[in-house]
Amino acid sequence: MILAGIPAPSMAPRLGREVLRDRGGVEYRALATRSLVNRCVSKRMFFEWTANPYRGCAMGCRYCYATYTHEYLGVSDPEAFHTRVYFKTGGEEETARRLDAVRRRGEWIALGTATDPYQPGESELQVTRRFLEICVQHRGLKLTITTKGAGILGDLDLLARIHKRSSLRVHVSLISPDAELSRRLEPLAPPPVVRLEMMRRLVESGIDVSHTLAPILPGITDAEDALDELLGRVREAGVRVFTYTTLFLRSPTREKYLRFVATEFPRYLAAYQHAYARSAYLGGTYRKRLRVLMEKLRVKHGFAGKADALPAEMGPRPVQQLGLFA
Repeated sequence: MILAGIPAPSMAPRLGREVLRDRGGVEYRALATRSLVNRCVSKRMFFEWTANPYRGCAMGCRYCYATYTHEYLGVSDPEAFHTRVYFKTGGEEETARRLDAVRRRGEWIALGTATDPYQPGESELQVTRRFLEICVQHRGLKLTITTKGAGILGDLDLLARIHKRSSLRVHVSLISPDAELSRRLEPLAPPPVVRLEMMRRLVESGIDVSHTLAPILPGITDAEDALDELLGRVREAGVRVFTYTTLFLRSPTREKYLRFVATEFPRYLAAYQHAYARSAYLGGTYRKRLRVLMEKLRVKHGFAGKADALPAEMGPRPVQQLGLFA
């Protein structure tokens, strides 16, 4: 049970109180850790282990599902997830030991499942780079990285070495080709043109790259022409695979996101409240219709495989931007 404003017993002694970096309204504080690699308890994911160098994320994405995780740190304000970020310190020896065991079992590690490993503070704090420096010492790892951050290009040297010795795939997250819309939805994330260039440079470096279109926001980013343009530009960058999911709204993200919709997209507020009244997932006919659209666009732009939904994908909405998410 999580008590509001009180850190979990396992977290309390590890929390740094001193603000070690404060820039642009974002505080960075130290969080002592035993290991940067932790087992994933969800049976729905394809990976068995996670690595999240940070708790909290300065990207500021309005839809971020992970805001609830700050409650374990005694922070009950969901907005603080984006303004008080904890970076992990220590844990090198145990991280190396776990990586060796994970490698022997042939299990997957996912870097950046809850917070972006290349958020703005990484350029100075370099926690993600420290983790990759440990990874490069091992052969036969299975590693995926999910990010919006252009800082990953600064680690191309390490990624190239990991790619030669292990299995590596980078998932670049981008949900809209519209720079202004992206800025409203993801205030401190790089604009679309930068992320498309990230994809191109990673592909040119020989890294396996996938486009993550997650989440698709009903009524806001799900118009067929916008998705068509986005996937066309991603394909031009050399990416051959993409996955997608629709918006997942659990508390406190639900309340936070609906406040944003009320201010920025008020015409959709009632529809969102109705669509997500009983579940954190969007149901109805949305799922089938979006699946048909995504497969149509996959074929049009020549992406490999099928237009696969991520594990959290539970319910798409109609192709058109409608007032009701049927």
